[in-house]
Amino acid sequence: MKKYLPIILMVWPYLFALFFMLPDRLGENIYIALLPAYLILTILVYILNILNAFHYRGNEAALKLAFNDMIIKLIHIPFYLCIFVIGALSIMVMVVPAFLFISPMIVMVLFLVDCFLMLTSSMYGISAAIKSSKEGVISKKSALSHIIFHCIFVTDVISAVILYRKIKSSINSSQTAN
Repeated sequence: MKKYLPIILMVWPYLFALFFMLPDRLGENIYIALLPAYLILTILVYILNILNAFHYRGNEAALKLAFNDMIIKLIHIPFYLCIFVIGALSIMVMVVPAFLFISPMIVMVLFLVDCFLMLTSSMYGISAAIKSSKEGVISKKSALSHIIFHCIFVTDVISAVILYRKIKSSINSSQTAN
């Protein structure tokens, strides 16, 4: 199961978009009916991924966690860009009186969705930083900086790539030394 959870997290936000692209052939508003199920499953997927990130064991666990973190972050970039565009458009339409009260709520919901998704996917990087610090692959100061950067938008992606490269080069250099 530990191999499949990061893959599920990679595609999970895109399932929400796919959810709205489904044809409503029943004549009922199927989206309203499926939204609570999607939200409950989202909470479950997020919790399982957080637990998976911190209970991940095995050979080169830090490298695998850092790799999962980096791939998840890179695959989520288009989703974050779409959310940003929708939020920006929501702010721009506030000149229309009807959107004056709706737009701030839309922006707040989108922000919360982004925050929860970023923090959930960051758990793989945070766990990798902790494990690699305990193994002596990176310093405690470097691990702390990666943990902090994983909690900030945009820097989380940069930190994920740098952390993976650091762990991979350290493992490669130790294997060539032996």
